[in-house]
Amino acid sequence: MSKVSAYTLKFCLLTGITMLNACDVIDEPVIPVTTNYLESLYGAAPEFDALPAGSAQQRVLVEDFTAHQCGNCPAAAIIAEELAAMHSGLVSVMAVHAGDLANTDDNHFDTDWTTAEGDVFWDQLDFQANPLGRVNRVNGTGAFWAPTQWGEKVAEQLAQSPSIGLQAQYSWEPSNGHLNMHVHGTFYSAVDGPIQIAWLILESDIIDYQLDYATDPAVVPDYEFNHALRGSVHGALGLGFGIASAGAEDGDEAMQSVTLKWDSSWILDNSTIIAVVTDGDGYILNSVEIHPGD
Repeated sequence: MSKVSAYTLKFCLLTGITMLNACDVIDEPVIPVTTNYLESLYGAAPEFDALPAGSAQQRVLVEDFTAHQCGNCPAAAIIAEELAAMHSGLVSVMAVHAGDLANTDDNHFDTDWTTAEGDVFWDQLDFQANPLGRVNRVNGTGAFWAPTQWGEKVAEQLAQSPSIGLQAQYSWEPSNGHLNMHVHGTFYSAVDGPIQIAWLILESDIIDYQLDYATDPAVVPDYEFNHALRGSVHGALGLGFGIASAGAEDGDEAMQSVTLKWDSSWILDNSTIIAVVTDGDGYILNSVEIHPGD
């Protein structure tokens, strides 16, 4: 079966099936509490005041599972972009290139967009096809939603009161190529552990080939890729979130600081780092963006 026909079969199955509702529990999670922040070089990490509950905002991460040989994926990307624009500052988009349609060839599609982190996220899905997505990983890490369902799920998540409020600070140290990042969390309700924080690195404004069934010809040589997952600081699932790694109570505070050696192949001004805090089921409690080029 060709890649396009295999995709079509999967997509038709996706749009016709009932979404799974069971939660996926992370089995035997590894939750080391550590940091690689270079305090000896950059001094003590900043201090944060607790964030009052009324000041905290619930943010939403839309994970768009995409691929450069997926002709229906550009239309899904437009939906994700529209949601981010509609809810400015509250919705993040992460384009995860994964699956057979993300494979390279010797013709136009010779850029490998896949990442080790993206492969982890892809393998978590209960059903694998492009395009589909997760919204704050609601219903568990294996659950997925068709692009036409993303708006409804985003609205549902934005209507929730956050169980944790996040604050972030960062500094760019050009002489060493280091990005120092600090995230502080204030909990407003009890959360079962393990509580993890993952730092995910995205890049936008990248021009390359993309298959797009909405255009003629379908192969677009100057397609603009945005929010592409490029890597992470501590892996796809991250590490334990400070003193809250094993769980948190109402009023608890947690913090993690890191020093990232910047990969020179990523354009700093076009990059975003999303700090994603998850609970023991993998559900995204909240997230916060850092824009090092600002």
